[in-house]
Amino acid sequence: MTIAAAVVAFGVSAAISQIDLRGGTGALSGITPGVAARSGVAASGASYSALLAELDERIDGLQARASKRPDDWLIRGILGSALFERAGLTNQLADFDRVQAVLDEAFAIAATGSGPLLVAARFNYSVHRLAGAEKYLDLMDRRAVPRGDEQLLARVLRAEIAVQRGQYEVAFKALGEVAAVAPVAAKAELALYHAKTGHSVEAQALLAETLASTDTNDPRRRAWIRLQLGIIAMERGELVVAMEQLRGADAELAGWWLVHEHIAEIHTRRANLDKAITIFEELVRTADLPQHMDALAGLYQRTGRAQEAEALITRAGARWEQQLARWPESAMGHSLQHHLQFGTPERALELALANEAARPGGEAQVLLALAYLRSGRAADALAVAERALATPYRTARLHDVAAKAHAALGHTAAAEEQVALCLAINPGYSSEDHSH
Repeated sequence: MTIAAAVVAFGVSAAISQIDLRGGTGALSGITPGVAARSGVAASGASYSALLAELDERIDGLQARASKRPDDWLIRGILGSALFERAGLTNQLADFDRVQAVLDEAFAIAATGSGPLLVAARFNYSVHRLAGAEKYLDLMDRRAVPRGDEQLLARVLRAEIAVQRGQYEVAFKALGEVAAVAPVAAKAELALYHAKTGHSVEAQALLAETLASTDTNDPRRRAWIRLQLGIIAMERGELVVAMEQLRGADAELAGWWLVHEHIAEIHTRRANLDKAITIFEELVRTADLPQHMDALAGLYQRTGRAQEAEALITRAGARWEQQLARWPESAMGHSLQHHLQFGTPERALELALANEAARPGGEAQVLLALAYLRSGRAADALAVAERALATPYRTARLHDVAAKAHAALGHTAAAEEQVALCLAINPGYSSEDHSH
């Protein structure tokens, strides 16, 4: 359930704070270091709620300054960065709306070709508006005096866009080159590239190196790294290791909902359904996100609580439609998974096609293949899966959907081969575990 906004806000902005802390090429225009990095709060005492409260205090101060300086786009760029950091913490639509509003104000003030370009690029990427992100990156490239630190981060962001578009070789080359000259700016992102392309050992090693070099007074970054390590272990079927990493992430930044949802997912995979239900019930109450409603509804269905499940499915469906109306590119993937699990094949396929058109990488292709299977179009599902298999993208779920498509078409030997490849990645793989 990794959320794009959280990945960007905790990955790239944390890298920014690391560059500033470690004496990089200079202060980034329009960007300030992350709250945890500035405050020097020890990891052992950090919590999600405290981080959010301190961030809110900083946002209030920046908002007050911006109100007194109606012609200053720079202060609005700094405010936009802080609001974007908050959106990455909460994943709430209202926070994304605030980011967009402040960026609109900043660019209305700034001269053509200037403004908080990197913040705008990062934000657009986080909500899967890839062309919008590239527009701002192109404007950065045309600056008369390019800034070296921003250029590095812009190159990493272009590589992330390439991954979303399935341009894996382009992404790998760029991430490798940036990591060679500025490891803090790209090593974690290079690790995630390896995780998506079937090289989990390399991914774990790079993340371990990144964790070792991350300041103990940056709990946000450390929790994010441990979360990624937990996800990689989980996708390899190493659930004990995954739980250890996720518990470690919670120790770094206590109470972060994104960590707790993955802990609940491990409980689900280990058939500890009561524990998973308890966590998701709390997340639905506190984080109030529709993906948690979907997960809890699925658990209620599995435990015979059909009426409660239906109520949650209806509630989540309404929220997904609201998100699709306001932030369509961002909501497509999760809303699609809602409809794959609970909706009609027709609506699932409609969303899958739109999602794959917006970001035609391996993840979107797997979801499109699943939607074709649900619609009874096994040949189309296989064609999409084979397109993904022709790239470096490799996950157990990709091999599983390819196996199902082959089986539906009567290709017994090919189906068995794909099953074997799936289990080689994750010996305990279950389609039911990956239904959300």
